[in-house]
Formats: sequence, structure tokens, C-alpha cells
Amino acid sequence: MTTQATRPTKRDDEMTATLPPQLLTEQPTPTSTLFDRYLSDGGRQLSAAIAELRPTIRAQAVRAEQQGRLSDELIAELARIGLYRSVAPVEYGGLALGARDVAEISRELGRGDASAGWTFLVAASLRMVSTFPQELVDDLYRAVDTWQGPLAAGGSTFAAVTGTARRAPGGWMVKGRWTFASGNHHANWIFGGVQWTDGDDAGHGLVMMEPSDLSRLDDWAVSGMSASDSNTMAATEEFFVPDAHFVNMRDLPLHMDSASSRYSGLAYQAKVRGSMMTVMVLNVAVLVGMAQGCFELFAEQAAKRKPFSPPYPSVAEMASTQVAAGKAQAMIDAAETVVLRYADWVDEVATAGGDFTAADEARASIDMSYAGHVCLDAMDLMLRILGSSAVALSNPIQRFVRDGHVIASHGALRLEPLAEIAGRHLLGLPPFDMFAAGLQNKA
Repeated sequence: MTTQATRPTKRDDEMTATLPPQLLTEQPTPTSTLFDRYLSDGGRQLSAAIAELRPTIRAQAVRAEQQGRLSDELIAELARIGLYRSVAPVEYGGLALGARDVAEISRELGRGDASAGWTFLVAASLRMVSTFPQELVDDLYRAVDTWQGPLAAGGSTFAAVTGTARRAPGGWMVKGRWTFASGNHHANWIFGGVQWTDGDDAGHGLVMMEPSDLSRLDDWAVSGMSASDSNTMAATEEFFVPDAHFVNMRDLPLHMDSASSRYSGLAYQAKVRGSMMTVMVLNVAVLVGMAQGCFELFAEQAAKRKPFSPPYPSVAEMASTQVAAGKAQAMIDAAETVVLRYADWVDEVATAGGDFTAADEARASIDMSYAGHVCLDAMDLMLRILGSSAVALSNPIQRFVRDGHVIASHGALRLEPLAEIAGRHLLGLPPFDMFAAGLQNKA
């Protein structure tokens, strides 16, 4: 933020008057209020409800990590406050929230626990699948009033290696392995990618599968994000999926661009690239929230703990801690500004009925990925300053750090590949054919 310089002799009210009118705010930082024109009452209310659940989310984090998934009780609470309806179409009982609301909700969840934030990524998949053919969507939402949890989870939807499907009368015979199916224990349906064959024709598709047709492999043993419930779902024998539950990826852009004519609500005004940029907003806003939650704990622990050396009364009294606090807060504020700026832009373009270019999306993806890595650096710094006490498994700071590193390794957030994709645009080289910036175009 740039403000006009003022002389020390001016009174406080005169100094305040030199600020641009849009920056006059009672908030400690101006970021949220700068980019809140698309923040809705529904988004604010849901974020406030999540904030009330934060003590419960943090208290359950150790058990959730040990069990490999969020508790049934917490999932039920998140369902009760409406998290799993937040991006569903209004016509199916949802809120159809836009990118700015998504950022607010993701950030609030991340402040509690990373895996709680990741369950929102699972819920947000409804934005894409709601644009699929009508019969599939009707089946998807049939349990919207009774199901306690996400209506759908997905695995290997855009991966290079997916399941297989071959044409059969009235549908497809499907088998395969679908990795990283986050939220699978609590989902009513599972989506997975398939390489399909139909005579001489072939391509990539998505299928909506009954969980009862699949086996859940106990293979999610990782250094972080253990509670995201990201097991592999598998079927070694073929099973039948009806035509109505199959989507040809060739048609995906047409489906996603049909959203504004089928549904009301800001979420469904976004076109293909705007919709996928919202997913990046969600992912990185979780990291911003994690860094903010980590900072709260860092400040609290620094004030209470005594340093190993030198002999200050508390870690907070050490100059190195004070420098780290200032740097970490600046890093988090800068990252938050980037994410909210893009969330605001997505909603603005959606409201105007437009979409982004491939170059826009590539630039946004690398900017937001970099912001997420800045949050990770801030969390690493805070852990390092606190020392060995912060790495105890009972200390939530070390879990924030471990979870952050795993999130940053996600294919959609890896810094170097996204930088290469954006760099080709920036240098005028032929761009790669990508979908959602960091994914292969399967359409």
C-alpha cells in the first residue's frame, strides 16, 4: 500500500486525511476491505460459523491425523452450517458463492486445520460437476437434503494415468485405480477419470461411481495432510456405469460454459478459466489461513516460552523473534493481498460475462502459487524461531508446517512447472496446451 508522506508535526487526524478514501478503515490491515465488494452475506455468515468451530477443529486435529480423516461429528457440523452446499446451485438448495466468498471460507478453515480446509476443496468440486448433463446432476443432488458430508469426491480426474472404460450397451464397463480421492469416506459419489474406447474412437472421460462398486485402499500414509482422507479407490473387476453417469472430456468446456444459462448465483457466472482460477484461489487461501493460524500460535507460544539461549525472560523478548514476527506478518499480508486480488478479479469478470485468456490464467496461477509458497516460508520461519518445542507432535505449529509442505507439493501448486508454463507466455514462446494452468488438457 502506498500512502502520501506526512510530517511528524501534523496531528493524527490530518495525517489520516492524506490516505486515499478507499483505504480509510478501522481494520488493522486493509486487505480484506479493499477486496470485499463481492463478499456476500452468505459468505460472511458461513465464515463466522466456521470461526466458532475453530476450537473444535483444532482440538480434533491430532485424532483426525491418526485416523486419516476428519471425524464424523465434525463432518456433520460442517454440513449443518452449510459448507457442503456453499458452491452448489441455488436451484438445488445451494448458495452458489463466488470466488471472494470461497477465499474467505477457505482462509477461515485453514486457520483451524489444513485438512478441514481441504474438505472444502472436495465440496467445491460441485461447481464443475453441476454443469454436467441434467440426468447426472439430478442423480448427484438427489440426496442433498439428507446426506451428511460432501456429495461427491474425486480421484485422478485429470491425471495422466486413470481408469479405463469400454463401451457396453447402455453405458460403460469400468475398472481401474483412482488415487488421491480426498474426502472419500464421507462422499456420496466418487468421480474418476477414465481412458475410454468405443470401437475405433477413444478419449478421456469422467465417470460418476457408487462407492459400493469400489474398494478403498489403505495407502494414504504421508508426512502431512493425513486427515484429508486421500486414499486410492480401486476396482480390479469391471463394473457397469450407465451412460447418464459418463462425461466425455471433449464436451467439458461446453458444459462449463453452459452454467450461466442453467443456474443463478455468482459461482455459475464464471466461465471455464474463471471457474478453474477459483480452485486456485481456494487452495492458496487455505495456505494463507494456515499461516495466519500459525502466527496466532507463534505469538502465543513466544510470549510463554523461555529461550534456550540467551537469557531473556521469554522467546518474545529476543530481537530475532521480533524480526521474525515482523517478516512473517508482512509475508502473510502480501500473500493474502495476491489471493484476494485474484478472487476479486474472477468475480468481476464473471459478473461482466467474460472469461480469461490462457495467458491470464497462467499468470494468475504462478502468482498465487508463489503466494502460497511465501506462506509456507513464513511458517517455516516461525517454527525455526521457536526451536525444538515447536516440533513436538502435540504442537499444532509443526502440523501446520508439515501440512503446508504437502499442499505445496500438489500438482496444481508446484512452483517450477507453473513458472515454466507462465514463462512461455511471457517470453512469446508457443504455450503448452494446458487446462487449469497446471493440468494437461484432456478435453
